[in-house]
Amino acid sequence: MATGFLIFQYCGLANCIALWIFCLVRRIRSGAMLPTRDQQVSPIGVLDIGVTIAIWMAMQLVAVVLVPMRMGIGLKELGNLESMPADQMLEFTGWVMLSQLAATLLTIVYLLIRHRRVQWLELRASFGEKLLVGIVSSFMLIPIVMAIQMFVTTLIPYEHPTLDSLVENFSLPTAIWAWIAAVGVAPLTEEFFFRGIIQSWLQRVFDYDEPKEVWFIGGPVIANTARESEKETETQRLLRFWSPILITSVLFALMHMGQGPAPIPLFLLSLGIGYIFRKTGSFIPCVIIHLILNSLSMIVLTLTILFPELAPPQVEAAPAMLWFW
Repeated sequence: MATGFLIFQYCGLANCIALWIFCLVRRIRSGAMLPTRDQQVSPIGVLDIGVTIAIWMAMQLVAVVLVPMRMGIGLKELGNLESMPADQMLEFTGWVMLSQLAATLLTIVYLLIRHRRVQWLELRASFGEKLLVGIVSSFMLIPIVMAIQMFVTTLIPYEHPTLDSLVENFSLPTAIWAWIAAVGVAPLTEEFFFRGIIQSWLQRVFDYDEPKEVWFIGGPVIANTARESEKETETQRLLRFWSPILITSVLFALMHMGQGPAPIPLFLLSLGIGYIFRKTGSFIPCVIIHLILNSLSMIVLTLTILFPELAPPQVEAAPAMLWFW
């Protein structure tokens, strides 16, 4: 098993290096690493961000009230999750994550009713191409993120109460709830909020010179308001391109404060995912990358728990074990 882990790591790094070389050569020849067609401007405004947060907070409140009643958890236990038995804490976390999934679906319905069309939400148009971009990008980003995670955890121990409970009290029910939360829910909910809502709005703010009330209300972009022009310097263009990605990545990393060094590799991961969202105009590749990374994290974690004597000591759960709340 230990040999298998090492082979997996080295093969992953080799694939990563090969793909980066291929894409860099392709970029030199064609001038683009990913599809460069212009994406539709997102109709998201500050109003939509506020409605999204309100929906999510309402669903979270419903979950915090109803789930403990269903599980027979008292207020005292609810105030100190670490004192709960592992199976209860994982189940509670799973239900809260499912409430976030429900909030995401409600927000999607709201956006489609209000704006009729949100391009980054479209699934059918070029789905195969977006899926391929997500898979290939995963092989380019994941080995780097995992390598950085392994390095920073040698300096600062990785901490996560829920994961600690899973490791110490592993069982089939706790594993099922962990997989539901990390693989089934987190990739969709987090990429929807950070890439689809936050970054798409920031891209509009940085790319278009519209009145502030338009940024607030959202809707179709005003014609002839694009900031890009012949007078724009290369430095200005780069700042305009990367600023939404950087701001979103900082927020994404800050959300995971308190989990040891996790914000460091997660910030770098978010930079890569944000770049892909910026270039493709779709959050589907972002969800694919997030899902694959979380799946690999769960596979490594599960195998490490089941076969502790065979796993090498440097194997750590990847930092993308993302719990949204």
